[in-house]
Amino acid sequence: MKTEGLSLENAPPLWVPLSFFATAPLALIVAGSLLASYGEYAIGTGYASITLAIAHLGTLGFLTLVMMGALYQLTAVVAGSPVGRIRVGHAVYALFVIGVVGLIGGIAGGSPRLVFWAIALITPAVLLFVIPIARALHRAPARNETVIGMMAALLAFFLTALLGLWMAHGHSGMRFPGPRGLFIQVHLSVGLLGWVGGLIVAVSWQVVPLFNLSPPVAPAARRWIAGLATAGALLPVVVLALFYAGALGDSDARASQIAAVAALPAVVAVWGIHPLVTVRSLHARRRRRADPSLLFWNTGLLVAPLCALVAALAYVSSAPRWSVLLGWLVLVGWAGMILHGMLGRIVPFLVWLHRFAPRAGEPGVPSARDLLPDAWERGCFALHAATLAVGALAIALRSDPLARAAGALLVATGVALFAVLANAARRRS
Repeated sequence: MKTEGLSLENAPPLWVPLSFFATAPLALIVAGSLLASYGEYAIGTGYASITLAIAHLGTLGFLTLVMMGALYQLTAVVAGSPVGRIRVGHAVYALFVIGVVGLIGGIAGGSPRLVFWAIALITPAVLLFVIPIARALHRAPARNETVIGMMAALLAFFLTALLGLWMAHGHSGMRFPGPRGLFIQVHLSVGLLGWVGGLIVAVSWQVVPLFNLSPPVAPAARRWIAGLATAGALLPVVVLALFYAGALGDSDARASQIAAVAALPAVVAVWGIHPLVTVRSLHARRRRRADPSLLFWNTGLLVAPLCALVAALAYVSSAPRWSVLLGWLVLVGWAGMILHGMLGRIVPFLVWLHRFAPRAGEPGVPSARDLLPDAWERGCFALHAATLAVGALAIALRSDPLARAAGALLVATGVALFAVLANAARRRS
């Protein structure tokens, strides 16, 4: 593993990022339990309350928790700029987790009061997270593609949260803020392509060569991908603003279509060009040993173009299954796979860095790889891959038994991931 250029001395206290990482698998367990309980009803349409609850368990409970924890770590170590008042991260964690639990419970149970209190908790959590990290990134000594990409992803997260909290008022006893289809389109574009996709892209420039000894992607390709991803994430917001200004007429459906087309540059960059150049980089790696984390990366990168294809089908078809399938492929296949794989490398490394690095080389001191045996990681991948395949088949066939099986597999995936992270975290000798 190459650590040149990393400011490891700036790493935050272990439990700041680890609290976010360790909680994320619990969201998979809850989401899987709901899917196993409701079966085909939960995948029949994207607008059912239980479907929205499961989707937000994936986006907020798993993806966003992992990415928030990662940003605390990456801002300090990769950008070389420690986040100020880092222990406020514990308050961010508590407010965000409790707020997300309330939001999901309120949506699933139809409780406006619960959603209202969830908004009151998530709002300060977002501000307490975004402002210190934005300041740290602004004063970072480095201005490479990774740092700039992290800045763009943080902006996308703020916009996604703003839109989401605004829309959540429609579930808290107040009026929905505007045309539902347009708001959802913009929210999804900025969140999935700008926040999730933007951070995955930015982090990959550092993480892929770091853990795999693979050659870096050409700077020109990195700049093109970053530019297209940022443009495709922000243009839908411009469309929303133009609609409110009356510049696009009064057709909600037309504005939604324009917003979807506006996201096309990010679709091409995040689900097209980035997977291609990253797979080529991994194929040229100097470390020829088969690493289980590559199974997650390669699968996630291969699913990415399928996300683009299914997104096109969802755009031209009124059948709800394409939108539901897109959500499944994005959350479980593309982003879910990649973040699962990164957790399997980052958490053992952090535990080793904080607890064992000063004694490295002494008899009995484990290496970072010893904290997560390959067999465990391969088992996690097998469960995750089975979940992805069975769930996609369930959506395509509208099968209740397969949907319940996918839910059970998702529970097993969450349990396995939590077990391996807990095993690494508890090691002290």
